[in-house]
Amino acid sequence: MNSTDAGQSPAKVAMVTLGCARNEVDSEELAGRLLAGGFELVTDPSEAQAVMVNTCGFVDAAKKDSIDTLLAAADLKHDGMTKAVVAVGCMAERYGAELAESLPEADAVLGFDAYPEIASRLQGILAPPHAPRSTQVAAHRPGGPHHY
Repeated sequence: MNSTDAGQSPAKVAMVTLGCARNEVDSEELAGRLLAGGFELVTDPSEAQAVMVNTCGFVDAAKKDSIDTLLAAADLKHDGMTKAVVAVGCMAERYGAELAESLPEADAVLGFDAYPEIASRLQGILAPPHAPRSTQVAAHRPGGPHHY
């Protein structure tokens, strides 16, 4: 399935990156996978059908920024264009189930194991009718996409 079905323009995704320089690298990888999967990347979350927040789960101030950013992105769903908010990154990995439970505003909380199929996962999240919330929390494995 491609996000450009029946002549529709590609779904727009905004990637918001918080935390360390490693998250910047991970966001670039995710962006590449999303582009290859038929999505269009935009810089302004208010212009996106989906907002993907690459969270930080280690520094207290960054954890708060991650929650605040997810909530701000969820507020965009009330304006009509944004359909989904997805949490990825360290906070999603470390606190996935807890984050999904305490933050129902996020449509999905995806751990590192979801990165290889991020485009198809996002297509599923955006597919009408909206699928149930998705939580996939992968155990960190050395050699995975993130090293601490």
